[in-house]
Amino acid sequence: MRALSKFAHAFDLGEHVALWHALRMKPVFLEKSVYEQFREGECTEELETELVEKKILLSYEAEDDEVIARARKRAPKPDVNLAYFILSEHCNLACKYCFVGSDTCGQGNSANKDMTSEVAEQALLVFARQLEHSETDYTEYEPNIIFFGGEPLLKFDVLEYVARRVKELSDEHPVFKNTNLAVITNGTLLNEERILSLNSLGVAVSISIDGFTEQANSMRVDKTGKETFERVISVLETYKHLGVEPPSLSVTLTEHTIEDLSSMVKLIQRYGIRGFGYNVLLKREDEMGGQEYYEAASQFIIDSFLALREQGVYEDRIMRKLNAFAHSRIHFSDCGATSGGQILFSPDGRIGICQGLMADSENYVTDIWDESFLANEHPFWKEWASLIPIQSDECLSCEALGICGGGCPVNARLVNPERGLHCIDERSCVHSKKTLEFLLRDLYALIRSNTKA
Repeated sequence: MRALSKFAHAFDLGEHVALWHALRMKPVFLEKSVYEQFREGECTEELETELVEKKILLSYEAEDDEVIARARKRAPKPDVNLAYFILSEHCNLACKYCFVGSDTCGQGNSANKDMTSEVAEQALLVFARQLEHSETDYTEYEPNIIFFGGEPLLKFDVLEYVARRVKELSDEHPVFKNTNLAVITNGTLLNEERILSLNSLGVAVSISIDGFTEQANSMRVDKTGKETFERVISVLETYKHLGVEPPSLSVTLTEHTIEDLSSMVKLIQRYGIRGFGYNVLLKREDEMGGQEYYEAASQFIIDSFLALREQGVYEDRIMRKLNAFAHSRIHFSDCGATSGGQILFSPDGRIGICQGLMADSENYVTDIWDESFLANEHPFWKEWASLIPIQSDECLSCEALGICGGGCPVNARLVNPERGLHCIDERSCVHSKKTLEFLLRDLYALIRSNTKA
């Protein structure tokens, strides 16, 4: 029998075993008895042909090296298609875990913590230049602008200005004609007038919460220490009353949240939420982000997917991995920054790449008045584009290599400060491996069900 690929892995599913190539990503399900014979070197010609076709068995000695070389060649090069506009470094809340930090936010070189319309205008022109110099035709594809903070709604006038200017500039800069606009907000500053304005401007709204009960949101407090969950619920009620498209939810998975799946299902059903995404906590000194928490958070994401998929409601994080699995297509990056695909504009016009490093001066390499700046050609963006699993020799033995996309370099640096950004975010390892096993088991159950039917 031919040699086994180093990218091949086996999953025990009970009566069957799934053989899986981490980059080819086309599982083969074998009865246990057949798998045991396979382990002993016995393999029918028909099975061997199938395993060779799916790269689980090697056609020739150098095939693994050629497979990884081809995968790395297809890995994304810097191609900016997403812009973060940090409208304000101020925030009306003081969440106890915020990665920006209410005390450190805005410190460093930034003298102006709020973006002006003049800075926003120049930032738009810089973003247009990046899109126009891309190899991607953004008159056909969709670039994205995300309004972020701090709390971006503190500068609602600038948000409205940018949204209008994108449409006005699309004649002169056709790359803007299909631009998607979104704001990530704590939601407490939304009211009926603002909801209707955002809806008319085509700005999608994502509200950050910690879960689906007041207890789960106990860490989300304003500057007086008062909890804010009821204010968010009031906003969701306003959306329901107005009959406009409800916001999506960006949910930070605290320990309380992952213990209460039923409350999540009830809230999403009550307000017709169609889109949401989960955020796993960054590593903290109190070990909140330890292995046990990562396991529980990953299982919660899977359980919520199962609870909601029959209603057509899907979580963004798991769907990216599911799409890679379903189409046998490598998911190179789970982060806009680690594909070299995003650009960040600070309130004072500095240009960086990662919204998680807003308070870090090393995140900024130039400013909006640098007319020669092209992110797609800049060494900083090329470095970030290399921070993906397929480029890391440490990741090549992982069964989830093809669906992972990597994690957050910011969290990786918190865990391993001596290595900086160039190390693995262990949260993504746990989540990707658990998700892969779930997807294989789910497909296996579907096949068995259809076979019996």
